[in-house]
Amino acid sequence: MKRRFLFLLVLILLVCWLIPSQGSHAQGKMRVAVTKFENKVKNPWWDKSWEIGDGLAEMLTTELFKTGRVIVLERAAVSDVVGEQQMGQTGLVRQETAAQTGQMIGAQVVIRGAVTEFAQQASGARGGISTRYFGLGGSSENAHVALDIRLIDASTGQVIASTNASAKAASTGVSANIAPRGFSFGGEAFNSTPLGQATREAISKAVAFILERTSTQAQALAVVKVEANEVFINAGASENIRVGDRFTVYSKGEDLVDPTTGLKLGSSQKQIGTIEVVDVQEKFSIATITSGRGIKRGDAVKTR
Repeated sequence: MKRRFLFLLVLILLVCWLIPSQGSHAQGKMRVAVTKFENKVKNPWWDKSWEIGDGLAEMLTTELFKTGRVIVLERAAVSDVVGEQQMGQTGLVRQETAAQTGQMIGAQVVIRGAVTEFAQQASGARGGISTRYFGLGGSSENAHVALDIRLIDASTGQVIASTNASAKAASTGVSANIAPRGFSFGGEAFNSTPLGQATREAISKAVAFILERTSTQAQALAVVKVEANEVFINAGASENIRVGDRFTVYSKGEDLVDPTTGLKLGSSQKQIGTIEVVDVQEKFSIATITSGRGIKRGDAVKTR
């Protein structure tokens, strides 16, 4: 009985391994760009050297990149990128190593943020040792951070989604509290305070919201080129494409435009064939045509 069970288990595992992937896990990544946060907090009490808007935008950009689920485009330092490209055109840089112009990738979604709450309040008797930057005693610190996040379609300018990501943190009892002046925003000392903890939690909530909404807006894959029976598509290992994935190819029809607003609603599509992935590179894949004809550059590729 035990041997029969083990035999059936091995057989099931073998069948599952042999069945080719259907591409259900494959999904294109959205290209997003984070802009500087607008600071709407009045009468700021923190160090005037803190650039809260820049700092929060950088924190959000870093956390989004670490997830690996979206393509994060640099916008804060775009002038540096442009400067490097312009230098390459002056002849000061070897042509074979110079940054090429016209190669920057456009964002599909622009993420805008606003800081509406950024505060910490002390309560209770501090006592003990106290200096300008440091205090030790029985006080409590309560922090509250709130961020308004908007996702904007880069093509139409429409707001896709918005949310308020807020968080609170507190420390009570005997604690060492660092004053809001004299240390850097986002540094280790800042992160150890209730305000730093609340900031991190608010950013985490913003990241979760962005990933949820961009996953539902995930870009359709597309045909890059066709050579004989081989179809090159614009997604590879970084988008979870695997050998054996199967896709359906659609040709783009007439653009559908709202007669009232003039906004593009999409386009009609016609199924023209199916393909199966046989080779996967980091940023593109090669598939063979399994059915259909007339597949060409620009056709949409979708999971079956």
